[in-house]
Amino acid sequence: MPIISKKLGEILVESSLVSEQQLLAALAIQETKKKPLGEILVEQNYVTKEKLDMALAKQAGSKLGEILISAKVINFSQLQKALDVQRVTMRSLGDILIEEEYVSEDNLLDALSKQYHLERVDLSKYNINPAAFAKVPVGVLKHYKVISIDVKDGFLIVATSDPEDILALSDLSFISGMHVKLVLSSKKSIRSLLE
Repeated sequence: MPIISKKLGEILVESSLVSEQQLLAALAIQETKKKPLGEILVEQNYVTKEKLDMALAKQAGSKLGEILISAKVINFSQLQKALDVQRVTMRSLGDILIEEEYVSEDNLLDALSKQYHLERVDLSKYNINPAAFAKVPVGVLKHYKVISIDVKDGFLIVATSDPEDILALSDLSFISGMHVKLVLSSKKSIRSLLE
């Protein structure tokens, strides 16, 4: 189980999804029925299942999960299963969600774009700047599964499908001698340009 920083009830009240009175009423029911709080809140029509799922994702500490649940792409049960796999395998949550067929790569890139405030780029329609591509050896680009596509305002623009790879960002900046700005693109399109 993930480290839980706040109780579900606190998150629901802070997010204005339920009132304090509704929470107290649900807690009173919980004492007698011994059911999960979320289930009681939904049964009492205090909160929808979708809003409960978003609160549970927040409680689990998964911003990506919150975004995907909010977009109605996955539910909390799917997120929880993927988080369980992630704890065992230490793999990327996004890769697991795709592998389990809970999301498409397009859904994932939309969510990552929102989470990290990054632009999405269709590499099949992008005119790659040869000077940018030459800034980083192809072996390094292949290792990190990224591609340098442009130079703008003193930044090396690098397309990635994994904006959470901090080591890649650091190494690319060091190797190129430039600050790096990330954009999002699909793994398939990056891979095809590097082959």
